Amino acid sequence: MFWKQAKRAVAVLAVLAGAAFAQTPDWTEPFTPHRIADNLYYVGSKGLASYLIVTPQGNILINSSLEASAPLIQASVTKLGFKFSDTKILLISHAHWDHDAGSAAVKKLTGAQYMVMDADVPVVESGGKTTSSMGKRQATSIRR
Repeated sequence: MFWKQAKRAVAVLAVLAGAAFAQTPDWTEPFTPHRIADNLYYVGSKGLASYLIVTPQGNILINSSLEASAPLIQASVTKLGFKFSDTKILLISHAHWDHDAGSAAVKKLTGAQYMVMDADVPVVESGGKTTSSMGKRQATSIRR
């Protein structure tokens, strides 16, 4: 009897642990895009940060967030008066799915080049579905 209850408890804990990593509503809730300083802008949602750096050579988007985030980020960039298609680099801060799952959509919409740490390349290419590699790594680009 004890082991049966223990197995049920473990199953419940596993479900709860999974829920802790689930998407929260503010991750897809729009947030007013705004200038932070100089050529740095906030273009993310209420709960997930994405930043736009505007340069004469093309813009840099930091973090693509979720798959559902690409239209929100695009709308924020447009609302600020910039063209989403001017995004030339998509820089991923670290390989967690809530920071990089939208990369394929952003890349498709902009043609931007990925910039990501070497060890995080497989994670970013999987949309954050595989384990991330933390630590100091040299930045590189993924060419497709």
